[in-house]
Amino acid sequence: MQKLTNWIKHHQVAAFFIFAYALSWSVLLLYFSIFKGDSTLGVLVEPIIVFSPALMAMMISGIADPLPKHESNRPRWIVFIVSWLASTAILILYAWKVYQVHETAVVVIMSGILAVFPAWVLASAHARTPGIRKLFSTILKPRGSVFWYLVIFLIFPGVPLLGMQITRLFGGKAEFFLADMVYQDVAILLLLEFLHVFLMTGGINEESGWRGFALPRLQSRYPVIVAALIVGFFWAMWHIPIDIGTGVPIPWILENRLVWNLVFAVMMTWLYNRTNGSILAPAIFHSAMNAFGNQFSITTAGNVLLISLAILLIIYDRMWEKLPSDHPAVHQAPLLDA
Repeated sequence: MQKLTNWIKHHQVAAFFIFAYALSWSVLLLYFSIFKGDSTLGVLVEPIIVFSPALMAMMISGIADPLPKHESNRPRWIVFIVSWLASTAILILYAWKVYQVHETAVVVIMSGILAVFPAWVLASAHARTPGIRKLFSTILKPRGSVFWYLVIFLIFPGVPLLGMQITRLFGGKAEFFLADMVYQDVAILLLLEFLHVFLMTGGINEESGWRGFALPRLQSRYPVIVAALIVGFFWAMWHIPIDIGTGVPIPWILENRLVWNLVFAVMMTWLYNRTNGSILAPAIFHSAMNAFGNQFSITTAGNVLLISLAILLIIYDRMWEKLPSDHPAVHQAPLLDA
């Protein structure tokens, strides 16, 4: 056991990728091969899969930097209870408004169970273990100017909207898929979708691991663009089994995972660095991308704008260079045992 612990301490990024894949892919294999993709079971299985990056980052951070522990566990439990209540309420509303599920008792019970996962991640910002506390602290105590967080929404839904308008200007067809709904319903649906992604399906559950844990460690060794693309590649490949299992067409899997995931990995890396290593920035970007980006027709104009923006960010921020070793977005490794 001590040998494994020492290996994890000295190979944190490799351990993170291996364990995150092992947990999510093994559960997916059981789910699709033995349980045949049962939708009821899937509701309970999904959090184990999608929270694997956060859970593995938490485990490895605790192993790598375990002492000295903070004295009180009370702040963590306060945050956990408040987060659990808020997450439960959001999940209940999401089930009612988005999925139109009205079995109240079932919805409340299932929402309460699922809300444990995001509540645990949010509460880890006050964990007693130093490594865990440091990793998750920027979710509740974000760094950087508020300006960079507002820029996120200029990209999503801003760029797809602009692409749609350019397409229409030149006589093409592009639509907003919720156009037939009244304004209030659209606003409620998009807000709930955003909050659901942030809590459960791409926000804090993924970004605590990909950008929060792996990226700063890679940036301590490699130029920014290299670190961004390594994380982007493993982030993309992590999705492949669920893409195949849910019947996503192979051409779209290849385009989405090998092109768009890498484009968005560049943008999230840029935001992470601009906010001095704040997990909240890529978590919000991921949530906005999933919640808002899917509500518009995919347009050539929008695609060109997104790729152009990624290239511009690489050039403007000179991402082919390494960040200074004392940059807040670069992992500062504690002394490790031999």
